[in-house]
Amino acid sequence: MRDISKTSRILSVYHLFLNCREVSFQELKQQFEFSEKTSLRDIRLLERAGVLETGYNRNGRTFYPVSLEVRPMAEEKNQTRKKYLEKLRRLCILMAQMAEEDDSGGMNKRDLYREVFPGVSDRTRQRDFQELEKLGYRASYGRE
Repeated sequence: MRDISKTSRILSVYHLFLNCREVSFQELKQQFEFSEKTSLRDIRLLERAGVLETGYNRNGRTFYPVSLEVRPMAEEKNQTRKKYLEKLRRLCILMAQMAEEDDSGGMNKRDLYREVFPGVSDRTRQRDFQELEKLGYRASYGRE
C-alpha cells in the first residue's frame, strides 16, 4: 500500500463508516495495512472529534456506526491535540456534506465550505481541499 499520512488514514476510516454498515478489523488491516491497535486509536479519535459514534459486535469483530451525527467535541486541554481534533472534525463534516451535495446534484464546493465554516480562512480551505483530493473527493481550491 502507498504511504499515506495519519490524517488521510483517519479520514479513510471515516469514509468507510460513511459508506458501510459495519467495518471489521480484518477489512481495515487488508485495506490500510495497519494494526488493530492503530485502527482502535483512529476510531477513538473520530469519536473524540464528535463525528462518529460506534458500537462493537464481539461475535463478528466488527464496528458499526451508531451515529454519524455531529456531536460536541471531547474536552481537550492540549492545544495541539485540540487543533488536530478540530481539523478532523472539519474535514469529516465536509466529507459528509460533500457526499450529500453530490447525491442531490451538488453545489460549488467553495460556497459549501464557506456556508458550513464561515470563519475559516481561504488558506485553511485550500489545505482542507488538498487533503480531501488525496482521498478522491472532488474539491478544487483554485483562486476565484
